[in-house]
Amino acid sequence: MTLLLMGITGLVAALLVLLVPFLIYHQADFAKTVVEAGGEFLPAFVISLVLIATAAVIVAMAFHFFQLLGRIIDTVGDGDPFSADNAQRLTRMGWIALIFQLASFPIAAMAVYLVKYFPEENLTVDIDFSLTGVLLAILLFILARVFRHGAAMRADLEGTV
Repeated sequence: MTLLLMGITGLVAALLVLLVPFLIYHQADFAKTVVEAGGEFLPAFVISLVLIATAAVIVAMAFHFFQLLGRIIDTVGDGDPFSADNAQRLTRMGWIALIFQLASFPIAAMAVYLVKYFPEENLTVDIDFSLTGVLLAILLFILARVFRHGAAMRADLEGTV
């Protein structure tokens, strides 16, 4: 399952990378639309590129999240889940989950700025700050601590035998 999710995030990343040359190729049309809506081309164009780059970073982080999850699942299959490596993986996953939530604000701000130049499209921007996402991050940090403690207990046990 994690391979499927990694494949999907890889595909989305490839589409985002292809979006940059597409936007550059069609910058004349983009400029015309922005200027007709009363804006300036250069700030809108730069914000568009920054938005694409930010989305690409978020997708890369999602790929890494699923990669870490797959490695944890592999250690469970091997019968050795309580390791310092898994504790570190869970901590990284917690940071990624927290960054996902915090990144929604600048992404939404950039999108709101750009949407005003395309009124005929009837686009809307929803800021999605999820308490569930924050709770996931907290849970991952707690689980990392439990795994760290379990790895330490196992090391103590092996040292006494």
